[in-house]
Amino acid sequence: MGRKQLAGIVAAAGLGVIVVGYGAAFAFAGSKIPGDTTVLGIPIGGLSKDAAQAKLTDGLKDRVAAPIALSAGGSKFQVVPAEAGLSVNVGKTVDAAGAGRSLAPGRIWHALTGGDVVDPVLTKDDAKLKAAVDKLAGQVNRKATEGTITFRGTQPVKHEPAEGLELDIAKAAGAVVAAYPTDGKAKELPVSTTKPQAASEAIDQAVKEFAEPAMSGPVRLAVGSKSVDLTPAELAPALSVTVQEGKVIPALNTKTLEPLFQQRFKTLETLPKDAMVQIVGAGPKVVPAVDGMTVDRAKVGSAILSVLPKPAGQRRAAVPLIPTKATFTTEQAAAFGITQKMGEFQTEFPPATYRNVNIGTAAGRINGTLLKPNEIFSLNKIVGERTKQNGFTEGTIISGGKFKEDLGGGVSQSATTTFNAAFFSGLKILAHKAHSVYISRYPVGREATVAWPTVDLKFQNDSGHGVLVQTIFKASTPGSKGSIKVVIWGTKVWDITAGQSGKSNVRQPKVVYNTAADCKVQAPTPGFDITVYRYFAKNGARQKTETFTTKYNAADDIRCGPDPGTVTPPPGTTTPPAGGVTPPGRKPN
Repeated sequence: MGRKQLAGIVAAAGLGVIVVGYGAAFAFAGSKIPGDTTVLGIPIGGLSKDAAQAKLTDGLKDRVAAPIALSAGGSKFQVVPAEAGLSVNVGKTVDAAGAGRSLAPGRIWHALTGGDVVDPVLTKDDAKLKAAVDKLAGQVNRKATEGTITFRGTQPVKHEPAEGLELDIAKAAGAVVAAYPTDGKAKELPVSTTKPQAASEAIDQAVKEFAEPAMSGPVRLAVGSKSVDLTPAELAPALSVTVQEGKVIPALNTKTLEPLFQQRFKTLETLPKDAMVQIVGAGPKVVPAVDGMTVDRAKVGSAILSVLPKPAGQRRAAVPLIPTKATFTTEQAAAFGITQKMGEFQTEFPPATYRNVNIGTAAGRINGTLLKPNEIFSLNKIVGERTKQNGFTEGTIISGGKFKEDLGGGVSQSATTTFNAAFFSGLKILAHKAHSVYISRYPVGREATVAWPTVDLKFQNDSGHGVLVQTIFKASTPGSKGSIKVVIWGTKVWDITAGQSGKSNVRQPKVVYNTAADCKVQAPTPGFDITVYRYFAKNGARQKTETFTTKYNAADDIRCGPDPGTVTPPPGTTTPPAGGVTPPGRKPN
């Protein structure tokens, strides 16, 4: 064999080794990611494309949705990636890391020996990103605040000035994208700052030159020879101080001080009196308004501020009086047109001290109620909660179909009488509730109960004119009934008459034996349904009809003691016939 032939054989053998080795290298690394590759700290080197995608997806699942942590001016903020249109494209990230088959020797060599830190490939929605940055700007941006002085008690409290911040919108989007996915550490946002006009030293000077002297003693306000003193403790809650461009700017919130002014200025001013509509003699009359002279509130604040920094002996300011009109004028009262009886109703009640107290107290609260056009009458609001402190006492009420003692018993008589007066006045009934059982002294189907605070009597003055509610109360005596009459005055719009259906669905009461120590005997009353009609007429012609349907429950025959049918009679006694004699019942509310 010649030397050339031998050399050829050796070369061919070497090439075969190289080919085999190259094939082995390709088989091992040709489709894998370079060995030292990481994405956000997650190693994916040596993995196939599918395996790398799976590992990266799992490793980033918490980070890709976590709010992006940001900071500016010492404050921290967050942006939700989905709201900013940001997400990680795992497939493209793995591709960028070098996944995929290649016969290139360099590619195979890099897969075997190389690898890089690869940034994730992001997908972003520019419109959403802009909206998120704009929202972020609203949270970050703040104007520079000047130093202020407030008061704790009469002690001045200094509040330092603060720089303003403004987000750099042009750079902020890039900063948000660069911070995603978040590693939990807040990344700084690009911001610019603005300085307040006055430094901290100017606030210190204002404390010495204004705030401390302001609290040194009372301020005296004078109207002619009359005056009142306002103490530092009274003025301090409404006083504040700012410093701008080296100037001390005090402010006094006179609205906060108005309750104080009303109390303390009583000796300085004469308050106006509103016009009223009252019953004088047999009918309503307009009582004219009276104008007053009051301290000019527009000048009180400046008068006080002018003397606050002054020393004792010079802390006095004059304030003027100005004519002040009544809120409700004589002309307005006359325009209400309260001249006629629109409707009235009267009910009577048996003698009882609690009825005199409760019905009389409610009647007194209702009397004189003036309703403007479209205004709503609420008995609960006018009469108030039925408590001893509010003038009420315990009396009989209906609860769960049974009579019991509670505060305010009897007030429903006032409600029923007022309801009927409003009914016959043609006013719009908004809310009323009949008693659960029928009470014979009330007009059937035309009555109203009340309970604080949920069950109320409400009607609206839809007459187009003013309405005045008058009550006339007569207390009962041991030998005579009491009464309450409600008259509604205004401008008569409708002629109202009432009608009713027959009783239907009659429900019979049950006999109930009660062995409780606090048992109260109750006479039986059947239950039934009934409909009441309200007819509206003008000039003798009916215009419309309203219906009110009431469903009364049966009031059980409550007898105190054990059921005779369950008691074994002693030897030699006889059992009374079934039904027995119904004990006398209590008179209801």
